[in-house]
Amino acid sequence: MEENKATERSSLPECFLAADTWEEVLPFASVFLVPAAGPDFNRIVDTITHGIAGALLAKAFVPERESRLVARAITLGAVLPDTDFFANFVSNHPLIHAEFHRSITHSFLMLPVWALLLGGLTCRWDDRRRWLLLSSLYGAGLALHICLDLITSYGTMILSPWGWDRFAWDITFFADLTLTAVVLLPQLIAWVYSTPDRAAQRGLIAWVSVSLAGAGVAWLAAALQLPLPPSAVMAASALMAVLFLAPALGGWGFRVRRATYCRAGVAARLVYLGLCAMAHESALARVDAFARSLGATVERRAALPAPPSLRWWSGLVETPTGIYRIAIHLFDASPPTYRFFPHAKKNFYLEKAEAFPDAQTFLWFARFPWVTYREENGFHIVEYTDLQFLGVRRDRNFPWTFRVFLDPKGQVVNSTLLRR
Repeated sequence: MEENKATERSSLPECFLAADTWEEVLPFASVFLVPAAGPDFNRIVDTITHGIAGALLAKAFVPERESRLVARAITLGAVLPDTDFFANFVSNHPLIHAEFHRSITHSFLMLPVWALLLGGLTCRWDDRRRWLLLSSLYGAGLALHICLDLITSYGTMILSPWGWDRFAWDITFFADLTLTAVVLLPQLIAWVYSTPDRAAQRGLIAWVSVSLAGAGVAWLAAALQLPLPPSAVMAASALMAVLFLAPALGGWGFRVRRATYCRAGVAARLVYLGLCAMAHESALARVDAFARSLGATVERRAALPAPPSLRWWSGLVETPTGIYRIAIHLFDASPPTYRFFPHAKKNFYLEKAEAFPDAQTFLWFARFPWVTYREENGFHIVEYTDLQFLGVRRDRNFPWTFRVFLDPKGQVVNSTLLRR
């Protein structure tokens, strides 16, 4: 048995052999990173979801004897696009993240280039020189990542560098914890029931870990004043207990192959995304009805998912005079509540601010820029706030606000980006 294992290992690139089971450990370890994410919660959870989604796909459709190489290559491919985050360390420009994130590393046009490059680099440590195989596996992971980003509302430049338009399908939130759970749980259950004599211990560890992660998410939700009551967290923990214990009844869980668990996870993910798409269409219909009731010219509109449930959506309708933000509950047929954000009237200082290159970059990035103007301490201040990132908190500055300070002559003297 050990000889066979050594033979299997020798056929893999050395760079994949640093840890025998990291593709098994990644889903389990990810439950601890959710509550630890802190201010970078969205980015970290988003990248984790990409990684475990890639691992799920590989485990679902590749035989276990061959899945190590496939799982690791697809998983790496699924997280590598987010390495564009390192641009933040190369430049201290406040808009580098808005300008560069989800651009050439998230482009379908550049995907073959990245896949072939990664395959070429990896096969240097692969005795069998499977360049095209490795490239295709990386390409599958890259494509999965791009598609999962495309369905969010952040915006992805899938045609860069040929075109820099941001595409967004608005189906899921930037960091959708339900989607993360859907791709994570099948792998945890498969891990629990892979070894009968350790199943009880593994099941307890998995359940406690997921429950603690849920408590951490509830704490973050409370800090952000999101509608996530403790009863929902307790109900989710009880549901996790059922999912982890149910396969033990009659021992049938030990007879199910890992691929079967993971295929069920792939199917559940498709069902969930289908439900999100249906919910989006329903929310968008409500936004259109609201827009018609205004009787004003509509320049753009959108229905954006709002955490923590696909029942909640935020509608945005921009008119020449300002932007309406609408709170939508799909199970509530009463007229939605809304808030109007009036644009500042055109003046000399707004024209000067809009000509500022960094302001133009922010306006290119922002989907629903709300423009305000005020005079303070001898300065003329123009602010552009992207209302798609507006949270429910009222005790802090609006997130994703670009502030421009001008002197009485209209010269820009300073600018800053308020991200949270």
